[in-house]
Amino acid sequence: MSDNPPEITGVVVDAEDNPVEEVRVYFVEGPVPLPDIAALTNSNGRFALSAPTSGTYQLGIASEGPSGFLQETTTVEVGVVRSVEFEDRQRE
Repeated sequence: MSDNPPEITGVVVDAEDNPVEEVRVYFVEGPVPLPDIAALTNSNGRFALSAPTSGTYQLGIASEGPSGFLQETTTVEVGVVRSVEFEDRQRE
């Protein structure tokens, strides 16, 4: 058995498939009580969050910028890497 906690990793991209930097990614719901933590995406839009246990989680993504506060949610499975499209209206 591994001592490493399960990890949720992914990439946040805008509507044109460009990576979005400095987006806050956080837990909304999961199979167990969750810590109040968040990760920021890097310059490639990538993030990683340690999950307390395997299962399905709802993640929130949020960003603040010139056009205001943007927020969305998505559901992910531990161990599955996927892109999360973020409607980045700041580029419009």
